[in-house]
Amino acid sequence: MCSCIIREAGTADAASIASLVTQLGYPSTPAEMTGRLKVLLSLPEYIIFVAEADGDIVGLVGAYMAYSLEFSGMYGRLITLIVDERHRGAGIGKQLIAEIESRLKREGALLAVVTSSSHREESHRFYEDNGYLNTGIRFTKKL
Repeated sequence: MCSCIIREAGTADAASIASLVTQLGYPSTPAEMTGRLKVLLSLPEYIIFVAEADGDIVGLVGAYMAYSLEFSGMYGRLITLIVDERHRGAGIGKQLIAEIESRLKREGALLAVVTSSSHREESHRFYEDNGYLNTGIRFTKKL
């Protein structure tokens, strides 16, 4: 298990976060990430945590809170979970997901939702191992 510090992300973390998001398959520059973080961190419904080990950012989780149409109450939607490929298997993802779930629950979320691309079978197992149920299929359309 990694002795990571889980903390809220800041714009100073943009270069490291851009690298992680690029590993996830979404190429990002530090400048682009700085702009995204400025917007997201200014919105109270967004929560972004990083995992830091020995001064390096080795993981990231992000979510937002929203009111549900399907039931009475709030839910949290995980938008990103990534652990640096050199640090996978050390329990960092488990720490990050526990931290974000704890925050979502404190903020009033009754349910946590995550989508994962169909080709990410290892991620699907991770989510299932952490109590998430496969309840459907995601469809997307570029506008």
